[in-house]
Amino acid sequence: MVSFLTLPCLIFYRIATRFDPHTMPDWWKFVLIGTGITVFGLAMGKILGARWNNDEATMLVGFQNAGFFVLPMLESLLPHADYERGSLLLFMIVVPFNASLWTIGSYLLLHKREFNPASWLTPPFIATASSLVIFGAFHGFAHRFDGGFGYKLLFGDEVSTGAVQQIGDLTVPLATLTLGGSIAANVRGRFTYRRAVVETTLMRLIIVPFIGYFVVRTWFAADYVVALLLMLQFASPPAVALAVFGQQNRLEMKLIPATCLLSYILCLLTVPFWVALVPK
Repeated sequence: MVSFLTLPCLIFYRIATRFDPHTMPDWWKFVLIGTGITVFGLAMGKILGARWNNDEATMLVGFQNAGFFVLPMLESLLPHADYERGSLLLFMIVVPFNASLWTIGSYLLLHKREFNPASWLTPPFIATASSLVIFGAFHGFAHRFDGGFGYKLLFGDEVSTGAVQQIGDLTVPLATLTLGGSIAANVRGRFTYRRAVVETTLMRLIIVPFIGYFVVRTWFAADYVVALLLMLQFASPPAVALAVFGQQNRLEMKLIPATCLLSYILCLLTVPFWVALVPK
């Protein structure tokens, strides 16, 4: 429900009501930054993937919980105005994430080499891309209808909230519940590949954010909202969507469930540590 309904609504609403390419001319840079974070993570993960001859490690390091984990963290750590901006930038950063997880997963884990548009045309990606086109490329034309009944019904006004906003606002609490439920549903049994699981967890929670910290401190320290957002991306545990991907494709997962469990336990300690280092 979160991926298919509430998150797309939240993305579309935030971009429709907050995004202005004239006041945010560098928005496209955050799409490139998100691409760079994903490529960097996959490269680091491939080191372990080659070591253990298992590309589950590649995916676990390469794809962090970029949205469901980071969005509630931003809401709890930032004032409302900064959270509004941070969440908008987050949606730009996760564009390449949403577009590539299923495609790269099919390539690395299922060994499917054919191109399949359905693997990257996910609801969050469609919502982001379509809203950017409508309210970015046609910003002036789209906002000519702000005072109309249809616009108010969907997006609200100063007095009341609209339908899309009301559905989208359910994302953070539902995402938190979904995160816990996904871990509980997908993590069963013993740690059968203990060393690989531990190494993958350390790479995802320690080594990647360690390098990311110097990237943030060197190039993004002047803007706390951006620095915090990027540090959370580097420090986040693996994407729970990897377990969903494995289940949907009946993949015999060796590392994903146990690594997710261990990572989400340890991130209670590691994420606050890395967040505390973000320069203010």
